[in-house]
Amino acid sequence: MAIFQNRLQAGVELAERVELPLNSVIFAIPRGGVPVGYGISLEKRIPMDIVVVRKLPIPWNPEAGFGAITLDGSLYLNPEFEGYLSPKTVEEIAKTVLKEVERRNSVYRNGAGYKNLSGRVAVVVDDGFASGYTAIAAANFLKKLKPDRIYAVAPVCPVHTKELLENYYDGVFCLVESRKLPFAVASFYEDFHDLTDEEVLSYIEDLKRENLFWPEVR
Repeated sequence: MAIFQNRLQAGVELAERVELPLNSVIFAIPRGGVPVGYGISLEKRIPMDIVVVRKLPIPWNPEAGFGAITLDGSLYLNPEFEGYLSPKTVEEIAKTVLKEVERRNSVYRNGAGYKNLSGRVAVVVDDGFASGYTAIAAANFLKKLKPDRIYAVAPVCPVHTKELLENYYDGVFCLVESRKLPFAVASFYEDFHDLTDEEVLSYIEDLKRENLFWPEVR
């Protein structure tokens, strides 16, 4: 039951439907959130950055996650998985994923730190919120940068995840709120291929040409 052709088209549709303040900064979750955020950024002329967070994959189902980790090493664990994984397993997975998070910050953002967001609205964007824990990790990371408000925006999410995220965000907007279980973000897209670093970098380079890549906006 695909609704969107691809992530970029979903981002353009989001841009047409969601109202964002002019002082917003989009923070796309890589990799899938990048084309979605790019579509919103271009349509609304709002700058975009990458919030480098990543899910912690469940060993027996790597497409799903039991939590997420941020660039500063903070862990956000889904309590539903408490007792299923030993502390040692969690630590080993977190260590591996953190290395990839650091690599992505180096590749996508040249290892740059994050600018203070005082006077700005942070808008976290992904291609879909599933369990919500990657978005929770992103929210907690960005709150340290002191934004005036923080919103979460995605093309799709389950109703229960939206309700969870409302505890961490000032507003949550999903074009499609699903009550069907099991929920899979991929099922809403015709094209849901794994993006490469090269594809992410091409979006970033285009934003730089448009003076919309937040780390370089003065």
